[in-house]
Amino acid sequence: MTINVENIGKTTEGDPYSWDSQDALLYALSVGAGASDPAEQLAFTTENSRGIDQQVLPSFAVVLGGSGGSMEDLGDFKLSQILHGGQAITLHRTLEPAGTVIPVSGMTAVHDKGKHAVIELTTELLDARTREPVATSVTTMIIRGEGGFGGDPGPKETWAVPDRPADTTVTRKTADNQALLYRLNGDRNPLHSDPQLARMVGFEQPILHGLCTMGFASLAVLEEVAEADPDRFGAISVRLASPVVPGDELTTTIWHTETGAVFQVRVGETVVLDRGTYTHRPVGAEQGTDAGEAVASPETSREETR
Repeated sequence: MTINVENIGKTTEGDPYSWDSQDALLYALSVGAGASDPAEQLAFTTENSRGIDQQVLPSFAVVLGGSGGSMEDLGDFKLSQILHGGQAITLHRTLEPAGTVIPVSGMTAVHDKGKHAVIELTTELLDARTREPVATSVTTMIIRGEGGFGGDPGPKETWAVPDRPADTTVTRKTADNQALLYRLNGDRNPLHSDPQLARMVGFEQPILHGLCTMGFASLAVLEEVAEADPDRFGAISVRLASPVVPGDELTTTIWHTETGAVFQVRVGETVVLDRGTYTHRPVGAEQGTDAGEAVASPETSREETR
């Protein structure tokens, strides 16, 4: 089995992808907005509250337009070899409650980690009318057993928990039906809904989508670091470290930095999202302009299969 490294840098333009107000509201609800108090976060969960304009959670970008290329373009390995290792999002402008983007996707890097390989997939979301950049989504995939081909091992990890107490800790419980709600955003992988399939692949029950856990963390960071203002959101990156079960309580620990924050998410003592990095959009950046240097793509190992 091989990885098609010759396809690095090649891109594919997908069909236009549209969303509306209801799609944005559904996403917000699916990542915990309004769950602890329906009167909170109304800008993200309603479109007709008096004196409140609808806003869109920045992490909504991760479900727009796919995640980069077809499996045939990547290689001839099996789906069972793939682990979703990490995710990064950069916003170049604030998302609107409705819009249409054109996804331009492709494999942007392959790293040799010895036993395993890491593939980086990048999707650029372009405004369908102007073709200006809206957002960039980077998906890191671990291909088990495909390393050892003599390739570049990739950048050295520099992330570390600060040697000081955290500035903020946010705890939110996921609902027992959280995965059933999140799957309505488009990811219908039965690993997150079918108890029989989950047991077949080694889980006691269906697990939560890693991107749902990321959405919970993104909401916590947005509120605690950016005052719940989507216009301040620049980029976010996470490592998907361990699976989460619907009903688990997520604790997001946040350390403020000069440019944003670093964070981790735990269930009990287990780190489920690691190497979290958030950066503000540069002050004064206008709609349609670059949000600055994108966060480094996350590279890691993870126990969840896609």
